[in-house]
Amino acid sequence: MKIVSGLDAWHPGLAANPVFTVGVFDGVHRGHRQLLYELGNWARAADGAPGILTFSRHPLKVLRDIDVPQILTLENRLVELERNGVAVAVVIDFAAIRELTAERFLKDVVRDRLSCRRFLLGFDSAVGKDRTGDAGELVRLGTDAGVEVRIASKVLDQEGNKIGSSAIRAAVRNGDLARAANLLGRPFSLRGPVVRGEGRGANLGAATANVSIAGCVLPPDGVYLVRVFRGETTAAGVANLGVRPTFEDGRGRTLEVHVPGWVGEMYGDLLEVRFGRRLRPEIKFENADALRAQIRQDLEALAQAVEVGEV
Repeated sequence: MKIVSGLDAWHPGLAANPVFTVGVFDGVHRGHRQLLYELGNWARAADGAPGILTFSRHPLKVLRDIDVPQILTLENRLVELERNGVAVAVVIDFAAIRELTAERFLKDVVRDRLSCRRFLLGFDSAVGKDRTGDAGELVRLGTDAGVEVRIASKVLDQEGNKIGSSAIRAAVRNGDLARAANLLGRPFSLRGPVVRGEGRGANLGAATANVSIAGCVLPPDGVYLVRVFRGETTAAGVANLGVRPTFEDGRGRTLEVHVPGWVGEMYGDLLEVRFGRRLRPEIKFENADALRAQIRQDLEALAQAVEVGEV
């Protein structure tokens, strides 16, 4: 996938007959993937390339200075978008288009800047200042602007509700990872580089990798069964998400992952940690020996889960 930083870096030679859509695409969930499927089909029929216009900052951060915890960081969103067939992603700051009306967005950005004559919009999406350009309005404006606008199919959850990133964030925060996985279409995961920790894990009998989780939406603190991906390698493990109350080191929430059998330095490696069942809440132990005993029980629970194919 080609990644283009800013509209000024785009030129028509990057993709012939592009078919674009627009959005944050946080999570690249089931609703997003339906849109991307239709985007790819339309692009193939037009002998063109499926493209995404997306944002380096969430629109709510630009408009209201609200920090929205990410399901996927921008880097990880781009990985998922490529996995779902996107050929080119144009990443812009939302501030660059925040004042544009729907008409100006369609003409100035989609038609003139991106050289796009085919534009796919999510069924519940709206563009333009104050979100005034809904699906029906964009279809009408597209006819006037010489851009064919289509609306993607509706995707709903089992209760008939829209599948959206806000619902996924709520499910993750509430610890309902089964619902989050249903909405995402895959297990909830956190991805990040391994960073240096305090090195206590090895002394406790379970060396851990500390995964950077800054800015991401997080489930409740506790110890989880996980599946860890490191490049082409994957294995089952246990993860502790929390503040390590036994040591009270004041470092805030961290994600520490232990995979039996994995040895050696991993600093800087990118890990994907897919969450399964929570074994227990995070507990403050009286001393290191009590924590070691609990870690042994956690590893026994992991071995049992692996034996039955749970993780």
